[in-house]
Amino acid sequence: MKKKILIVDDKTEFRRLTKTILESKYEVQSAENGVEALSILQNGYNPDLIVSDLMMPVLGGKDFLDQVKSSGAFKHIPVIILSSIDKSDEKIKLIKMGANDYIEKPYNPAELLARIENIFKSVAG
Repeated sequence: MKKKILIVDDKTEFRRLTKTILESKYEVQSAENGVEALSILQNGYNPDLIVSDLMMPVLGGKDFLDQVKSSGAFKHIPVIILSSIDKSDEKIKLIKMGANDYIEKPYNPAELLARIENIFKSVAG
């Protein structure tokens, strides 16, 4: 059975690109923002990993991460943050909040796949 990944990104082209990259190996669901993603989670979709953009309208990546990690039902789900912000202090803050990884946009698809595989190995082992 394929592992499930939830992609959260307000930019349609990034959402489609990421979904296309991941669909060959994983079952992929996507959301436009944190509110839609939380709704998908609350309606029973249980992903093995979340890949979320940082800068989004309605509910951004930081607040979405905070809500996922403070939830009893979802805090175990690993989260990778994708963002064009490359400030080290922002990365550190997000990792301290519970993000498992932080990848800068534009990203290398092979790097994203490798980081996802590493997270799955560390969670399994």
